Amino acid sequence: MKTRTEIFELTIDGKPLVVKATPYQTLSTETRFRVSINDSPIHIFGWDKDLNRLTAIDSSSAAGSVPNKIDEAVGRQLYQRVAA
Repeated sequence: MKTRTEIFELTIDGKPLVVKATPYQTLSTETRFRVSINDSPIHIFGWDKDLNRLTAIDSSSAAGSVPNKIDEAVGRQLYQRVAA
């Protein structure tokens, strides 16, 4: 799988966000994404069976957790890009 970083913009509560997402596959061939929001440290987004959506599943301690509104918006955008 050739990886290509995609850059897209979102606006959450009137604030612009620049999201950089790079897909990769795990050993089980699940696609996950390395995501940086406004040049933040990397957050890992993957499929959460309980939530039935892409969400931040692992964040570096320096980055902290992703706020819910941002998590949901980024997850929706990533899902749309994968489904296309």
